[in-house]
Amino acid sequence: MLAYIYRLILDFEQEHQIHPNLLYLNKFHYEHLKDAFSDGYSLKNIMNILQVELIVDLTAVHPHVSWSHTAQRKIAS
Repeated sequence: MLAYIYRLILDFEQEHQIHPNLLYLNKFHYEHLKDAFSDGYSLKNIMNILQVELIVDLTAVHPHVSWSHTAQRKIAS
């Protein structure tokens, strides 16, 4: 799951020349993403690593990314 999400991010960056700041997942994908990280990683840590805000969308068939100027979350150092 993590490799797939990285690929989505890279493809988006190449196509749009900007890093996506939103990641849409359904609950199933969200659980798989959490499993890709050690137990010590919080949701905040995962979002900081991927540099995206996470949106759990029950209608999302596949994970996808986008960019929105209204997503103003600051990445913690």
